[in-house]
Amino acid sequence: MLRLLWGMILSLLPGRYKQRLPASLSGDLRRGTIASGLVESIVCLLTVIVRYLAFLPQRVGDLGQRAIGRGAEEALAVPAVQFGMGYVAAVEYLSHPLTLALIYFSIEGAVRVVAATVTGENLGTLPLYAFAWMEERLGHARAERKLGPRVPDAAEEIYSPDYDLRIFTCRKKKNWDRMITVSWQDQFYEVLDAQAGKPPHHFIYRLRKSPPSRVVRAVEVFDPQEVMRDQLPRSGFLAMLTDWAEERLARLTAQRTPAGPDIIEPVQGAENQLLIASGHHKPGWDHLITIEYQGELYEVFEQKKGTSLYPYVYLLRKIPPGKMVRTVQRYFPYGPEAPPVA
Repeated sequence: MLRLLWGMILSLLPGRYKQRLPASLSGDLRRGTIASGLVESIVCLLTVIVRYLAFLPQRVGDLGQRAIGRGAEEALAVPAVQFGMGYVAAVEYLSHPLTLALIYFSIEGAVRVVAATVTGENLGTLPLYAFAWMEERLGHARAERKLGPRVPDAAEEIYSPDYDLRIFTCRKKKNWDRMITVSWQDQFYEVLDAQAGKPPHHFIYRLRKSPPSRVVRAVEVFDPQEVMRDQLPRSGFLAMLTDWAEERLARLTAQRTPAGPDIIEPVQGAENQLLIASGHHKPGWDHLITIEYQGELYEVFEQKKGTSLYPYVYLLRKIPPGKMVRTVQRYFPYGPEAPPVA
């Protein structure tokens, strides 16, 4: 009996919580799911019925007393009025939050029983899955803040008998192990190991050129800018809300924090040649303005969202020949932009 009760408790938990328990505390999840699902479904369904049987006479009586108080007691004898009062009471009861919750859990329990009986699948309860999801998101957010702002990766060629390339990154590479092949500048490399680095590049990967006899299983192209795009996925209303909150926080931080130098990274590509990450919004930087930097003229090709310290990222490309130049603004990474010169 105790083993069945323990299995019922375990069956409600999401997988990440069950994995934290030692093997000695495991239980019969299939029987536990069937038992807990039956209890959940039957208890919630009976509660809905019992509450309805107590609520209906009381609510109809209240409606009748209100009708009598308004002098419409003769209308209570009409069958259509009686039916309407019962219908209103039933709709009010079914729309109550507690009733909706009980109906959901009765259906959830039935689904859990069917899944465990037919496929042997252990389905937990939705509130605990929602709590586990929030805990996971908060854990990722804490780990992200602990590692600091994201910066582009850096690659360094090494002339050593042990390895040929070092890659400095601010985030751990999920799939980089001895089984993967990394492509960088038309050369294949195998990953030897990972070492601890210094902020902002907390991880250092050592790679060596892949020998011709090595079997290539999976190839991953190394992109120094990929870490800047690999953010936590969000969708829907939550994404809109968090994006708005992060933007407001970034503006408040920018107002309270002294302006620092921008980050400038050359980008090799057909679309853009320069990436500028800044802690402050640059008014007027759009496709109509021309930016002068180190004697070259650029146009703003795209604006993206950056990190908390550098929330504004601008992609620039050189002005193509023959394009009309309207307004030119000199760009200084260590200070405010100069006023337009043309």
